[in-house]
Amino acid sequence: MRQTLVILALVALGGCPTKATKDNRRADEPAPTSDARAEEADEQVDPARQREEGRHTVVFADRTSQGYLLLVEGERPEVPRREALQELARRKLAAAEDEPELEILLELIGTEPSSAPRTLDERVANADPSKQPDLLGFHVDVLPVHGSEGVVSAELLTDPILTRALDPAQRASLARRRWAILLRADYRNQNAVRGLRLLQTLVRIVAVEHDALIHDPDIGETVDEAIFTQRRLRSTLGNVADQVAVVPFPDPAHPQHVRLSTRGMRRFGSVDLELGGLPPDPAVLQQATHLVHGLAHQMVRLGEYDSSGYAVELDPVVTIAHEDVARAYAGQSSQPPRCQSCPGRVDVHLVERDPEPHDPSDHVVARIVAPRSLSDAPDYDHLAWARRAVTDLLGP
Repeated sequence: MRQTLVILALVALGGCPTKATKDNRRADEPAPTSDARAEEADEQVDPARQREEGRHTVVFADRTSQGYLLLVEGERPEVPRREALQELARRKLAAAEDEPELEILLELIGTEPSSAPRTLDERVANADPSKQPDLLGFHVDVLPVHGSEGVVSAELLTDPILTRALDPAQRASLARRRWAILLRADYRNQNAVRGLRLLQTLVRIVAVEHDALIHDPDIGETVDEAIFTQRRLRSTLGNVADQVAVVPFPDPAHPQHVRLSTRGMRRFGSVDLELGGLPPDPAVLQQATHLVHGLAHQMVRLGEYDSSGYAVELDPVVTIAHEDVARAYAGQSSQPPRCQSCPGRVDVHLVERDPEPHDPSDHVVARIVAPRSLSDAPDYDHLAWARRAVTDLLGP
Protein backbone atom coordinates (compact mmCIF):
# COMPACT_ATOMS: atom_id res chain seq x y z
CA MET A 1 0.00 0.00 0.00
CA ARG A 2 1.44 3.28 -1.05
CA GLN A 3 2.20 5.82 1.65
CA THR A 4 1.62 9.45 0.70
CA LEU A 5 3.83 12.06 2.30
CA VAL A 6 2.34 15.32 3.46
CA ILE A 7 5.02 17.62 2.10
CA LEU A 8 5.15 21.26 3.08
CA ALA A 9 6.56 23.57 0.42
CA LEU A 10 7.52 27.22 0.80
CA VAL A 11 7.45 29.00 -2.55
CA ALA A 12 8.77 32.55 -2.81
CA LEU A 13 7.39 34.49 -5.80
CA GLY A 14 9.45 37.43 -6.98
CA GLY A 15 7.60 40.77 -7.22
CA CYS A 16 7.04 42.48 -10.55
CA PRO A 17 5.42 45.93 -10.93
CA THR A 18 3.53 44.89 -14.08
CA LYS A 19 2.45 41.40 -12.88
CA ALA A 20 -1.32 41.02 -12.94
CA THR A 21 -3.40 39.22 -10.31
CA LYS A 22 -7.14 38.68 -10.14
CA ASP A 23 -7.38 41.27 -7.35
CA ASN A 24 -4.93 43.83 -8.78
CA ARG A 25 -5.12 44.18 -12.57
CA ARG A 26 -3.19 46.64 -14.71
CA ALA A 27 -5.14 49.69 -15.76
CA ASP A 28 -4.88 48.74 -19.44
CA GLU A 29 -6.13 45.20 -18.87
CA PRO A 30 -9.64 44.51 -20.21
CA ALA A 31 -12.39 43.77 -17.71
CA PRO A 32 -13.05 40.07 -17.17
CA THR A 33 -15.84 38.43 -19.12
CA SER A 34 -18.79 36.79 -17.40
CA ASP A 35 -17.19 33.38 -18.00
CA ALA A 36 -13.96 34.57 -16.40
CA ARG A 37 -15.88 35.92 -13.41
CA ALA A 38 -17.59 32.55 -13.03
CA GLU A 39 -14.23 30.77 -13.08
CA GLU A 40 -12.93 33.13 -10.38
CA ALA A 41 -15.99 32.41 -8.24
CA ASP A 42 -15.35 28.69 -8.60
CA GLU A 43 -11.83 29.23 -7.27
CA GLN A 44 -13.22 30.66 -4.03
CA VAL A 45 -13.15 27.85 -1.47
CA ASP A 46 -16.24 27.34 0.65
CA PRO A 47 -14.88 27.05 4.24
CA ALA A 48 -17.60 24.62 5.31
CA ARG A 49 -16.97 22.42 2.30
CA GLN A 50 -13.22 22.62 2.89
CA ARG A 51 -13.67 21.51 6.53
CA GLU A 52 -15.91 18.64 5.47
CA GLU A 53 -13.42 17.55 2.84
CA GLY A 54 -10.64 17.70 5.42
CA ARG A 55 -12.43 15.04 7.47
CA HIS A 56 -11.55 12.54 4.76
CA THR A 57 -7.79 13.08 5.19
CA VAL A 58 -6.21 10.99 7.96
CA VAL A 59 -2.66 11.91 8.94
CA PHE A 60 -0.57 9.90 11.40
CA ALA A 61 1.27 11.71 14.18
CA ASP A 62 5.01 12.12 13.61
CA ARG A 63 5.56 11.60 17.34
CA THR A 64 3.44 10.12 20.09
CA SER A 65 3.73 8.88 23.66
CA GLN A 66 2.42 6.23 26.01
CA GLY A 67 2.36 6.20 29.77
CA TYR A 68 1.59 3.56 32.39
CA LEU A 69 0.70 4.04 36.05
CA LEU A 70 2.23 1.53 38.47
CA LEU A 71 -0.12 1.42 41.47
CA VAL A 72 1.76 0.72 44.71
CA GLU A 73 0.80 0.16 48.34
CA GLY A 74 2.34 1.89 51.37
CA GLU A 75 3.78 5.36 51.83
CA ARG A 76 4.54 7.70 48.97
CA PRO A 77 7.62 6.33 47.18
CA GLU A 78 10.48 8.51 46.03
CA VAL A 79 10.48 9.44 42.36
CA PRO A 80 12.81 6.85 40.81
CA ARG A 81 16.07 8.34 39.59
CA ARG A 82 17.03 7.65 36.00
CA GLU A 83 20.33 6.15 37.12
CA ALA A 84 18.51 3.77 39.47
CA LEU A 85 16.16 2.68 36.69
CA GLN A 86 19.11 2.07 34.39
CA GLU A 87 20.82 -0.03 37.04
CA LEU A 88 17.61 -2.01 37.59
CA ALA A 89 17.36 -2.67 33.85
CA ARG A 90 20.97 -3.85 33.71
CA ARG A 91 20.45 -6.16 36.67
CA LYS A 92 17.19 -7.68 35.42
CA LEU A 93 17.90 -7.90 31.71
CA ALA A 94 21.65 -8.35 31.25
CA ALA A 95 21.33 -12.14 30.95
CA ALA A 96 17.97 -12.18 29.15
CA GLU A 97 18.32 -13.68 25.71
CA ASP A 98 15.03 -12.15 24.57
CA GLU A 99 16.11 -8.58 25.40
CA PRO A 100 18.71 -7.70 22.75
CA GLU A 101 17.84 -3.99 22.96
CA LEU A 102 19.04 -3.42 26.53
CA GLU A 103 21.53 -0.70 25.59
CA ILE A 104 18.85 1.14 23.63
CA LEU A 105 16.53 0.93 26.64
CA LEU A 106 19.24 2.48 28.82
CA GLU A 107 19.52 5.27 26.26
CA LEU A 108 15.76 5.86 26.38
CA ILE A 109 15.73 6.04 30.19
CA GLY A 110 18.46 8.67 30.07
CA THR A 111 16.76 10.85 27.45
CA GLU A 112 15.22 14.01 28.88
CA PRO A 113 11.91 14.83 27.16
CA SER A 114 11.61 17.82 24.86
CA SER A 115 8.40 19.25 23.44
CA ALA A 116 10.07 21.81 21.17
CA PRO A 117 8.74 21.36 17.60
CA ARG A 118 11.22 21.15 14.76
CA THR A 119 11.25 23.91 12.19
CA LEU A 120 10.99 23.23 8.47
CA ASP A 121 14.70 24.04 8.12
CA GLU A 122 15.53 21.42 10.76
CA ARG A 123 13.41 18.84 8.96
CA VAL A 124 15.21 19.49 5.69
CA ALA A 125 18.67 19.59 7.29
CA ASN A 126 18.05 16.30 9.11
CA ALA A 127 16.50 14.37 6.23
CA ASP A 128 19.17 11.69 6.68
CA PRO A 129 17.41 8.70 8.34
CA SER A 130 20.38 8.26 10.68
CA LYS A 131 19.59 11.71 12.14
CA GLN A 132 15.94 10.90 12.82
CA PRO A 133 15.88 9.25 16.27
CA ASP A 134 12.80 7.29 17.22
CA LEU A 135 13.32 7.61 20.99
CA LEU A 136 12.44 11.18 21.97
CA GLY A 137 12.17 11.27 25.74
CA PHE A 138 11.34 9.51 28.99
CA HIS A 139 9.23 10.83 31.89
CA VAL A 140 9.11 9.50 35.45
CA ASP A 141 7.03 10.84 38.36
CA VAL A 142 4.98 9.81 41.39
CA LEU A 143 1.32 10.86 41.48
CA PRO A 144 -1.65 10.34 43.83
CA VAL A 145 -4.15 7.71 42.72
CA HIS A 146 -7.32 8.63 44.66
CA GLY A 147 -9.07 11.82 45.71
CA SER A 148 -9.65 15.15 44.00
CA GLU A 149 -6.11 15.21 42.62
CA GLY A 150 -6.01 11.51 41.86
CA VAL A 151 -4.97 10.36 38.41
CA VAL A 152 -7.33 7.35 38.26
CA SER A 153 -11.08 7.72 38.71
CA ALA A 154 -12.80 5.46 41.22
CA GLU A 155 -15.12 4.19 38.46
CA LEU A 156 -12.18 2.71 36.56
CA LEU A 157 -10.80 0.91 39.61
CA THR A 158 -14.16 -0.59 40.55
CA ASP A 159 -15.35 -1.50 37.05
CA PRO A 160 -15.64 -5.33 36.89
CA ILE A 161 -14.72 -5.38 33.18
CA LEU A 162 -11.66 -3.12 33.48
CA THR A 163 -10.37 -5.10 36.48
CA ARG A 164 -11.41 -8.55 35.24
CA ALA A 165 -7.78 -9.73 34.89
CA LEU A 166 -7.13 -9.28 38.63
CA ASP A 167 -7.76 -11.93 41.24
CA PRO A 168 -9.99 -11.03 44.25
CA ALA A 169 -7.05 -10.15 46.50
CA GLN A 170 -5.51 -7.87 43.89
CA ARG A 171 -8.86 -6.20 43.25
CA ALA A 172 -9.35 -5.60 46.97
CA SER A 173 -5.88 -4.03 47.22
CA LEU A 174 -6.75 -1.25 44.76
CA ALA A 175 -8.28 0.84 47.55
CA ARG A 176 -4.94 0.69 49.42
CA ARG A 177 -2.81 1.62 46.43
CA ARG A 178 -2.68 5.37 46.99
CA TRP A 179 0.35 6.23 44.86
CA ALA A 180 1.28 5.65 41.23
CA ILE A 181 4.71 5.64 39.60
CA LEU A 182 4.29 7.18 36.18
CA LEU A 183 6.55 5.84 33.43
CA ARG A 184 6.02 7.45 30.03
CA ALA A 185 7.98 7.45 26.79
CA ASP A 186 7.87 9.77 23.78
CA TYR A 187 8.75 8.08 20.51
CA ARG A 188 8.06 7.71 16.82
CA ASN A 189 6.48 4.73 15.09
CA GLN A 190 9.75 3.31 13.81
CA ASN A 191 11.64 0.03 14.23
CA ALA A 192 8.46 -1.93 15.00
CA VAL A 193 7.31 0.78 17.46
CA ARG A 194 10.49 0.29 19.45
CA GLY A 195 9.76 3.10 21.90
CA LEU A 196 6.55 1.41 23.04
CA ARG A 197 8.17 -2.02 23.27
CA LEU A 198 11.08 -0.70 25.34
CA LEU A 199 8.72 1.17 27.65
CA GLN A 200 6.70 -1.99 28.24
CA THR A 201 9.90 -3.87 29.09
CA LEU A 202 10.79 -1.25 31.70
CA VAL A 203 7.25 -1.16 33.10
CA ARG A 204 7.18 -4.88 33.78
CA ILE A 205 10.52 -4.99 35.63
CA VAL A 206 9.66 -1.91 37.73
CA ALA A 207 6.25 -3.41 38.51
CA VAL A 208 7.94 -6.55 39.86
CA GLU A 209 10.38 -4.47 41.89
CA HIS A 210 7.55 -2.50 43.57
CA ASP A 211 4.90 -5.26 43.64
CA ALA A 212 2.74 -2.91 41.59
CA LEU A 213 -0.39 -3.33 39.53
CA ILE A 214 -0.30 -1.67 36.11
CA HIS A 215 -2.96 0.78 34.95
CA ASP A 216 -3.25 1.79 31.30
CA PRO A 217 -4.83 5.31 31.28
CA ASP A 218 -5.65 5.19 27.57
CA ILE A 219 -7.68 1.98 27.79
CA GLY A 220 -8.66 2.22 31.46
CA GLU A 221 -7.73 -1.36 32.34
CA THR A 222 -5.66 -2.49 35.34
CA VAL A 223 -3.67 -5.75 35.21
CA ASP A 224 -0.85 -7.46 37.06
CA GLU A 225 2.68 -7.89 35.73
CA ALA A 226 2.09 -11.43 34.46
CA ILE A 227 -0.84 -10.41 32.24
CA PHE A 228 0.99 -7.25 31.13
CA THR A 229 4.01 -9.30 30.08
CA GLN A 230 1.85 -11.80 28.25
CA ARG A 231 0.18 -9.00 26.25
CA ARG A 232 3.26 -6.88 25.53
CA LEU A 233 3.80 -5.82 21.92
CA ARG A 234 6.01 -8.18 19.94
CA SER A 235 8.70 -6.96 17.56
CA THR A 236 6.90 -8.74 14.71
CA LEU A 237 4.03 -6.24 15.16
CA GLY A 238 1.66 -9.11 15.69
CA ASN A 239 -0.73 -9.21 18.66
CA VAL A 240 -1.98 -5.65 18.05
CA ALA A 241 -5.30 -6.86 19.43
CA ASP A 242 -3.58 -7.18 22.83
CA GLN A 243 -2.79 -3.46 22.70
CA VAL A 244 -6.11 -2.08 21.44
CA ALA A 245 -9.46 -2.45 23.18
CA VAL A 246 -12.72 -2.44 21.19
CA VAL A 247 -15.66 -1.00 23.13
CA PRO A 248 -19.37 -1.11 22.13
CA PHE A 249 -21.61 1.97 22.28
CA PRO A 250 -25.15 2.74 21.11
CA ASP A 251 -25.20 4.17 17.59
CA PRO A 252 -27.27 7.40 17.53
CA ALA A 253 -27.05 7.53 13.74
CA HIS A 254 -28.72 4.13 13.50
CA PRO A 255 -31.22 3.45 16.32
CA GLN A 256 -31.33 -0.14 17.57
CA HIS A 257 -27.80 -0.65 16.27
CA VAL A 258 -24.34 -0.69 17.87
CA ARG A 259 -21.00 0.91 17.05
CA LEU A 260 -17.59 -0.41 18.04
CA SER A 261 -14.83 2.06 18.98
CA THR A 262 -11.17 1.41 19.67
CA ARG A 263 -9.13 2.57 22.64
CA GLY A 264 -5.33 2.56 22.47
CA MET A 265 -4.51 3.59 18.87
CA ARG A 266 -2.89 6.78 20.16
CA ARG A 267 0.20 4.79 21.24
CA PHE A 268 0.81 4.04 17.56
CA GLY A 269 0.38 7.66 16.42
CA SER A 270 -2.94 6.72 14.82
CA VAL A 271 -6.52 7.92 15.09
CA ASP A 272 -8.94 5.69 16.94
CA LEU A 273 -11.40 3.74 14.79
CA GLU A 274 -15.17 3.33 14.90
CA LEU A 275 -17.47 1.01 12.97
CA GLY A 276 -21.18 1.72 13.35
CA GLY A 277 -24.43 0.37 12.01
CA LEU A 278 -24.01 -3.11 13.52
CA PRO A 279 -26.92 -5.25 14.73
CA PRO A 280 -26.81 -6.12 18.46
CA ASP A 281 -26.02 -9.73 17.64
CA PRO A 282 -23.05 -11.11 19.65
CA ALA A 283 -21.80 -13.22 16.72
CA VAL A 284 -21.85 -10.26 14.33
CA LEU A 285 -20.22 -7.96 16.90
CA GLN A 286 -17.44 -10.51 17.44
CA GLN A 287 -16.74 -10.65 13.71
CA ALA A 288 -16.88 -6.86 13.48
CA THR A 289 -14.35 -6.69 16.33
CA HIS A 290 -12.05 -8.91 14.26
CA LEU A 291 -12.46 -6.52 11.32
CA VAL A 292 -11.60 -3.49 13.47
CA HIS A 293 -8.52 -5.22 14.90
CA GLY A 294 -7.42 -6.19 11.38
CA LEU A 295 -7.66 -2.55 10.34
CA ALA A 296 -5.77 -1.54 13.51
CA HIS A 297 -2.94 -3.87 12.48
CA GLN A 298 -2.89 -2.22 9.04
CA MET A 299 -2.85 1.27 10.58
CA VAL A 300 0.20 0.44 12.70
CA ARG A 301 2.12 -0.66 9.62
CA LEU A 302 0.90 2.11 7.30
CA GLY A 303 1.61 4.80 9.90
CA GLU A 304 5.32 4.05 10.26
CA TYR A 305 7.15 7.36 10.45
CA ASP A 306 8.85 8.41 7.24
CA SER A 307 12.59 9.08 7.53
CA SER A 308 12.28 12.34 5.56
CA GLY A 309 10.66 13.92 8.61
CA TYR A 310 7.15 14.40 7.28
CA ALA A 311 4.00 12.82 8.62
CA VAL A 312 2.38 10.01 6.67
CA GLU A 313 -1.08 10.42 5.17
CA LEU A 314 -3.37 7.43 4.90
CA ASP A 315 -4.48 6.39 1.44
CA PRO A 316 -8.15 7.10 0.62
CA VAL A 317 -8.84 3.36 0.39
CA VAL A 318 -7.36 0.75 2.74
CA THR A 319 -7.74 -2.95 2.06
CA ILE A 320 -8.18 -5.22 5.08
CA ALA A 321 -7.28 -8.83 4.33
CA HIS A 322 -7.96 -11.88 6.48
CA GLU A 323 -4.18 -12.12 6.99
CA ASP A 324 -4.26 -8.73 8.76
CA VAL A 325 -6.89 -10.04 11.17
CA ALA A 326 -4.88 -13.20 11.85
CA ARG A 327 -1.70 -11.20 12.52
CA ALA A 328 -3.55 -8.89 14.92
CA TYR A 329 -4.34 -11.94 17.06
CA ALA A 330 -0.88 -13.51 16.81
CA GLY A 331 -0.02 -15.65 19.82
CA GLN A 332 -3.59 -16.16 20.96
CA SER A 333 -4.96 -19.68 21.32
CA SER A 334 -8.02 -19.08 19.15
CA GLN A 335 -7.87 -17.54 15.68
CA PRO A 336 -10.58 -15.65 13.76
CA PRO A 337 -12.74 -17.80 11.47
CA ARG A 338 -11.76 -18.26 7.84
CA CYS A 339 -14.39 -18.53 5.10
CA GLN A 340 -13.01 -20.38 2.06
CA SER A 341 -15.80 -19.23 -0.23
CA CYS A 342 -15.63 -15.54 0.77
CA PRO A 343 -13.39 -12.84 -0.73
CA GLY A 344 -11.42 -12.63 2.53
CA ARG A 345 -10.80 -8.91 2.05
CA VAL A 346 -12.70 -5.63 2.12
CA ASP A 347 -11.92 -2.03 1.10
CA VAL A 348 -12.66 0.72 3.61
CA HIS A 349 -12.34 4.48 3.93
CA LEU A 350 -11.89 6.56 7.10
CA VAL A 351 -13.63 9.86 7.82
CA GLU A 352 -13.12 11.91 10.98
CA ARG A 353 -16.23 12.44 13.10
CA ASP A 354 -17.03 15.13 15.65
CA PRO A 355 -15.71 14.53 19.18
CA GLU A 356 -18.01 12.96 21.75
CA PRO A 357 -17.80 12.99 25.58
CA HIS A 358 -16.76 9.33 25.84
CA ASP A 359 -13.89 9.68 23.35
CA PRO A 360 -10.24 9.40 24.41
CA SER A 361 -9.10 12.82 25.62
CA ASP A 362 -7.90 15.15 22.83
CA HIS A 363 -7.79 12.38 20.28
CA VAL A 364 -9.38 12.00 16.86
CA VAL A 365 -11.85 9.21 16.15
CA ALA A 366 -12.49 8.23 12.53
CA ARG A 367 -15.52 6.30 11.26
CA ILE A 368 -15.02 3.24 9.06
CA VAL A 369 -17.17 3.54 5.95
CA ALA A 370 -17.22 2.28 2.39
CA PRO A 371 -14.81 3.84 -0.16
CA ARG A 372 -16.03 7.25 -1.28
CA SER A 373 -17.21 5.96 -4.63
CA LEU A 374 -19.95 4.29 -2.57
CA SER A 375 -20.24 6.26 0.68
CA ASP A 376 -20.51 9.67 -1.05
CA ALA A 377 -23.49 8.50 -3.12
CA PRO A 378 -26.95 9.79 -2.07
CA ASP A 379 -28.30 6.24 -1.82
CA TYR A 380 -25.44 4.87 0.32
CA ASP A 381 -26.79 2.33 2.81
CA HIS A 382 -24.22 2.04 5.58
CA LEU A 383 -26.15 -0.67 7.45
CA ALA A 384 -26.11 -2.96 4.43
CA TRP A 385 -22.46 -2.13 3.63
CA ALA A 386 -21.23 -2.79 7.19
CA ARG A 387 -22.92 -6.19 7.29
CA ARG A 388 -21.55 -7.07 3.85
CA ALA A 389 -18.04 -5.91 4.82
CA VAL A 390 -17.97 -8.26 7.81
CA THR A 391 -19.29 -11.13 5.70
CA ASP A 392 -16.83 -10.55 2.85
CA LEU A 393 -13.90 -10.55 5.27
CA LEU A 394 -14.87 -13.34 7.67
CA GLY A 395 -17.92 -15.11 6.30
CA PRO A 396 -21.59 -15.23 7.33
